[in-house]
Order: sequence, then C-alpha cells, then structure tokens
Amino acid sequence: MIEKKSSLFYKFLVLLSLLAGIILNIINTKSIISILSYYTLQSNILCLIAFTAIIISILFKRNYRKSEVYYVVKGGIVICILITAIMYQIALMPYGFQMDYNFENRYLANLLVHVISPLLVILDYFLFDFKGNFKWFYPIIWLFIPLNYIIYVYTYSLNGGRFYGIGGSMDFAYIFLDYNQIGYISVAKFLIIMTIFILVISYVLVLIDKKLGNLKK
Repeated sequence: MIEKKSSLFYKFLVLLSLLAGIILNIINTKSIISILSYYTLQSNILCLIAFTAIIISILFKRNYRKSEVYYVVKGGIVICILITAIMYQIALMPYGFQMDYNFENRYLANLLVHVISPLLVILDYFLFDFKGNFKWFYPIIWLFIPLNYIIYVYTYSLNGGRFYGIGGSMDFAYIFLDYNQIGYISVAKFLIIMTIFILVISYVLVLIDKKLGNLKK
C-alpha cells in the first residue's frame, strides 16, 4: 500500500511537470501549430497521455495489473523522451537552438520539456516498474514513434507548415532534416545514424531491464 501511494504521488509529480512544460511553451508561442509540431512537444504530450492513463488505471481498477501492453508502452515513452533529452543536450542546445523566439519564462519552459520531465519519466521506470518484462523485439516497436515523427514533419512542412525556432530550420524544424540546406544525402545519413542509435539505446534498456530482473530474482 505504501509503495502504491509513493508510486501514485510520484506519477502525479511527473504529470505536473509534463503539463507545466507543455503549457508554458503553448501560451508563449507565436504559433501553437508550429510549437506542437516539434518532436520535443510531441514526446512530452505522448508521455502526458500515457501517465494520465496509468494514473486513472491505478485509481479506478480494483485489480490493476501491469500487462505486456503496459511494458511496451512504458518502454516506448522512456525511449521517446530519452531521445528528446539526448538530442537537446548534444545536437541542439550547444548551437543555441530554441523552439520559438524569446519569450517570458523561456528558460524554465525549455528546462521542463528537455531535461526535468524526461528525467522524471525515466526515473519512474527505475523506481516503480517491475524489471525483467521487456522483450528483445520491443525496440522494433519503440522505433515507430520517432520514425512516425519523420513522416509527420515532412507532411506538415510540405503542406505549408512552418517553424519559428531560433537556430533551426524554418521549413523542417531541425537543420538535420532540411534537405534544402544540407542536401538529401546528408539527411539520409543522419536518419540512418539516428535509427541505429535509437535501436542501440533501446537494446541497452532491454539489457539493463533483464539484468535488474535477474538480480531481483
């Protein structure tokens, strides 16, 4: 019972962090459609939906049990938000990238969606989930989230969608997706490298999960 209450309290904290980061970005943006078309906001929203569903299930299902679907989804959002954090730290922040022009509370808004919320989501898995339930084929499923974003961003851009961030591409959100500026070959190389990178960190997560599961046994 104490562990359940601790888990619920922590998940509400995660939910509040996700909500705060999303809302701060939305209320200050020049274009809501544009800000919602960044991978960062979409990954935070996916986590928000998942955590809302988990909290509701814990509160209202008398015999709540974590199914295989739960672990597929949980691993998926962990990888999804981990990509947000890693890419921001390595490929975006050092070059002054912002998702919108300067606005009030910009630092806090960026910190929440790129650092604090991702860390809270990842820690939730390590603190409260049973280990040893991830399967080796899960990373293939988890890969669909970032790959679907690639389809989304090109569909959005090619239908007239624009981005208004500082330091990135006005047409394709991120410079490494903009074939007009860096060429098709460079974009293709980036996508291949990113796919391999996502699969590697996904399989590392599965390996850690299995190791932790074996330790508990």
